[in-house]
Amino acid sequence: MFIVPITRLAPMETQAGREAVSKPDTSSLPFADVLESAISEYRQAEAVSQADAHSLASGSVENLADVMINSLRLSTAIELTTQITTRAVSAYKEVMQMQV
Repeated sequence: MFIVPITRLAPMETQAGREAVSKPDTSSLPFADVLESAISEYRQAEAVSQADAHSLASGSVENLADVMINSLRLSTAIELTTQITTRAVSAYKEVMQMQV
């Protein structure tokens, strides 16, 4: 049995050499776009999860792990949409309580 000795790994290069990776400017995103994307993500996850539930009930599921992953994606999308909506409502209430 031959054991390969451990060798030092070469460091990874970033994009285009050593350029700094720029983050997208999320401060300019309108709230409506963020909420709309969360709702569309929820609808897409719901459709996939319903199709998986139908295939699971009919017994035509080939990979149970995919069904569970899609179910967890739906759960996460529901939580995200609920949190965004709740925070928007609480921010609105806080603004409305301000005295002018």
